[in-house]
Amino acid sequence: MKKRVVVLVIVIFSILSLSARPQFFFGGGVEWGKFYLGEEEKALLNGNSRYKSDATGTSYISGFVPTIEATFIPVADIGLGVTGCFGYGGVMGFYDGDTLYSSSDKYYSLLTDSIIDASIGLRYMTVMAKERYLSFNAYALYNFRRYHLCNGDALAEYGKKEKGTYDNFNQHSISLGIGLMERYDAYYFRIDLGAVKPLDFSNGLEGLKNNGWRMSMSATFGVVFTILNENEFMR
Repeated sequence: MKKRVVVLVIVIFSILSLSARPQFFFGGGVEWGKFYLGEEEKALLNGNSRYKSDATGTSYISGFVPTIEATFIPVADIGLGVTGCFGYGGVMGFYDGDTLYSSSDKYYSLLTDSIIDASIGLRYMTVMAKERYLSFNAYALYNFRRYHLCNGDALAEYGKKEKGTYDNFNQHSISLGIGLMERYDAYYFRIDLGAVKPLDFSNGLEGLKNNGWRMSMSATFGVVFTILNENEFMR
């Protein structure tokens, strides 16, 4: 009985491996987004003069993050695989609920206030138009992001930052999104729209309510490696 099970498993995996056509996507791109501060984040940044928000309106931090990513699809016809992404960028502006500040006001830039971002999770792809290799994408990711924010207006002449203190805070989040991918031979271009919600269960559901959320838009260009058997064509 055990031998039959082993033989059956081997046969199944052999059949899958022959028709799987594993695919590996590797590329780079940029992500732009806005992080809308909740009560928890506002309280955390209350001592930072560049990010303090006393206005009653909704405040947000806008960021620009160049990224690299890799996605592995074990079975091309199923289209479900593992994806990971890493990015390093910076804050491009801050809206305190009343006034929008940018690089010309308080020298927000990729170098002044940095953002480190890393994600891992699942991505699903399904072909919508075979003649153009147009695919619909959906993903669910675990996301870690660290903000490294300069505290104070002590900026030197010509926008060069003086040595000062920084406020750091980390976010552990769940990211959900959809996108469209155009593929031509060994290259692809994809645009994604996503929503990110920080995970904070320290105060139960109240903690989630008091935390903010982030929306993002990203564009990625890269190459595709498809493992084909002899006399097999990509489809």
